[in-house]
Amino acid sequence: MTFLLPKLRQLIVRIAKAWIMAGCMPVKQAASALGYLGYRHNSNQSSLRHCAILALCCLLLTYSPGTRAEQPPEYRLKVAFLYNFIAYTEWPDQQNLNLNFCIYGEDPFGEHLQHLRGKKTNEQEILIRHTHNIEDLSMCQIVFISRSVIHDLNAILNQLNGKPILTISDNPNASLQGVVINMSIKEGKVTFEANIASAKRNGLKLSSQLLRFASEVYQ
Repeated sequence: MTFLLPKLRQLIVRIAKAWIMAGCMPVKQAASALGYLGYRHNSNQSSLRHCAILALCCLLLTYSPGTRAEQPPEYRLKVAFLYNFIAYTEWPDQQNLNLNFCIYGEDPFGEHLQHLRGKKTNEQEILIRHTHNIEDLSMCQIVFISRSVIHDLNAILNQLNGKPILTISDNPNASLQGVVINMSIKEGKVTFEANIASAKRNGLKLSSQLLRFASEVYQ
């Protein structure tokens, strides 16, 4: 029966990614589940049983009528990703009591930001700020660069270069230009790219648990 293991592993990885993309499971839980399943080549028959049980449970949850009936809008999904991006980033100095999450330009998230407002990671509360002033960005730990200001991307990145600030966007090729994390929608699902070279220049460390779900990682 061990010949089934590779297919079951692939199935579970796809399901875990789908959970995260839908904002239904934090990255840490998905990574822990994969580790529990013995995601390695010498898995025994007990691991196979665990894989089969989890796969069946996942399929029941994923394809239930209630789940399929409601498709969350784009920016609700992206808010769920924002929390994981923040939770799995390490700043060089985390002595601040709060993490300022700044939206630079027009706010595309609207009411969906309520799912992020007031949440904590590593005992630090996430505070949401809105600004149209590039000078204010140096006070932020996370900056979402809105599409309304993407024409000034080079100036924005120059302003933030070398500072411990996580930059996030959802514009084509933004990670190639230096944005640390860039989201996109493909076939109704959220995917993201990560530029770890930019993260390192800003003194940030992105968790490997997060990077394993990236569609592309730029070194």
